[in-house]
Amino acid sequence: MKNQFILLLLLINLSACEVFRPATRRTDNLSAGTNDQTSGNQSELSFIRNISTEPTGSEIKTADRSPYKTVSSGTGISTENEPYDPLQFKFAILTNSPVEELTNRRLLAFMDKWYGVPYHWGGNSKDGIDCSAFTCQLVSDVYHVNQLPRMSADQYKATRRVPKKDLREGDLVFFHTMGRGQRVTHVGVYLYNNRFVHASIAGVEISDLGQGYYFHHYVGAGRVIE
Repeated sequence: MKNQFILLLLLINLSACEVFRPATRRTDNLSAGTNDQTSGNQSELSFIRNISTEPTGSEIKTADRSPYKTVSSGTGISTENEPYDPLQFKFAILTNSPVEELTNRRLLAFMDKWYGVPYHWGGNSKDGIDCSAFTCQLVSDVYHVNQLPRMSADQYKATRRVPKKDLREGDLVFFHTMGRGQRVTHVGVYLYNNRFVHASIAGVEISDLGQGYYFHHYVGAGRVIE
């Protein structure tokens, strides 16, 4: 009987402890969660909530570091302030040039239309085209110059000489490919960053003036667009 009495007293004391009391809802701390975080006296509940479900601004920036984003209209890709056409990105990659420097949309569209067309000596269509016919077509469609001669050697004679260091978009670049002196037998159109577009044996493509073959077979450049 004595033991039962002691056990009863023990249960009465324990019932007064926080362990057995239901948790009270502390609405004052929850509503002040933001202020607690600012003041440094942050409650545990507020801290967990902010970390687990509310990413900070720095986390968002870390996940979105790319300077480019898709335009909502679906017309291309843009930076924060300026839209760019997909063709600008395509040929920026092919010429290793800054995308913002590729501003001649007519030229980009022309190259995209003809890129990869096979080479055919004497040809002047999508079924096959040679270098001088391609040059004539480009300067006519893009720059509206229609008096360029048909043959590369005649194009060389009809254009004004330009030093390689002064080349600019639309200038013609000439080469010898027959191994007989410096007679012009090939032509392309200069773009930017030492690159030019031409109808080569491999088809219409972009090449580098600094590449071994073109570097060693370069004859000169001519300006037809003043």
